[in-house]
Amino acid sequence: MNDQAKNLRNIMKSKTMNQEEISVVKNRAKVISVSSGKGGVGKTNFAINFAISLKRLGYEVVIIDADIGLSNIEILAGVNINYTISDIIFSNKDIFEIMAAGPEGVKIISGGSGLKELSLLKDDNFSKLMEGMEKLQSCADYIIIDTGAGISKAVTDFIMASDETIIICTPDPTSLMDSYTLIKSIFYTGFIGPINIICNLVNSRNEGKEIFDKLYNAANKFLQININYLGYIERSELVNNAVRKQIPFTISNPNNSISRKINVIAMSFLGSKSLEDENTKKSFSKKIVDIFRGKR
Repeated sequence: MNDQAKNLRNIMKSKTMNQEEISVVKNRAKVISVSSGKGGVGKTNFAINFAISLKRLGYEVVIIDADIGLSNIEILAGVNINYTISDIIFSNKDIFEIMAAGPEGVKIISGGSGLKELSLLKDDNFSKLMEGMEKLQSCADYIIIDTGAGISKAVTDFIMASDETIIICTPDPTSLMDSYTLIKSIFYTGFIGPINIICNLVNSRNEGKEIFDKLYNAANKFLQININYLGYIERSELVNNAVRKQIPFTISNPNNSISRKINVIAMSFLGSKSLEDENTKKSFSKKIVDIFRGKR
């Protein structure tokens, strides 16, 4: 498996990145939010397994569990999390102290209820948070924000802090409608990054493409924007078993078709773009602090 990951990583680097681009991403992580219009669509499960696939391709990955009030990524990942982001302020912890070691070297940071507490802080405390977030962005290649579901401000704020977003949708008609509502919400809020779609819990490739086409046509017709199709994941009891065992399925069953599909999605995500210099844009640390201050 390690040899396979090394080969895939070399292929990706030779196809999409030169040495200058590699040095750029080491200085500033790309931030990806994983969201959904409604709950129960497999958002967090996708986030942790997607992170593992990126890690196997040689990238440093940090997941921030930003699903306020329903933080469960540690359960799916099978790890214990002792601290949250608020401990940077209230317990004088360093960003690296609040990180939990997740599966295969993926790092996990819990937002928890602390995200609500931080919005009450005075300005003189935000320097600690800013310093921690700057360290985080400089030590990782990818920061994945696992947001809550829906279109609440807590969700859209974190999407706005991201460079791009991945929205998980299922064949359920309410999921399709809620996914479009989320796309419309972040569009009108001013999000300009790529919007990527994963069709989860489908019965076939054709069903996955059919769901995406409906979303694409609605977004293109009514919002005049394009959205990207990252792929589909078929319904499988393997996923439910992995949740019960608290072992991500890309680890428990790495050769299963579902696990391979996640790897293909990760490859597709990396291959669809080069890692560009983001230094002219507002940094993630500044965006995240603005969120806690209630600013846009």
